Amino acid sequence: LADTVVACCGFRPDDTLWSEVQVHQCYATSGPMKLAAALMSASGGAGDCLAQVSHGPETLQTPEPGLLVLGMKSYGRSSAFLLKVGHQQVQDAVVLLKGLAAA
Repeated sequence: LADTVVACCGFRPDDTLWSEVQVHQCYATSGPMKLAAALMSASGGAGDCLAQVSHGPETLQTPEPGLLVLGMKSYGRSSAFLLKVGHQQVQDAVVLLKGLAAA
C-alpha cells in the first residue's frame, strides 16, 4: 500500500529556523510579511488559487540579510501554496543570489 504518507495541510508552520533573526511575520498567515502582503492584495482572500504565480524575487527578501523563506513555509498558514509556485520561488531565489554574488 504505502510506506510513507506526507500530510501538507492544516498546520501552523514551524518558524524555529528564523525565530531568532529578523523576519517580519504576517499576523494573519504567519508567513513572511512581504510575500503575505502580496498574496493578500493579489487575491483579496478569494479567487482561483490555481491561477497564481510567483510574486517576484523582491517578495522573498526579509530584513535578515541573505535569508529567504521559500516553499510551503513562505505561505504560512495559507492553504493556497502550489508546488509550481515553489519552483518559481527557487528560480526567483537564484536571481537574488546571483545579484548578491555580483555585488
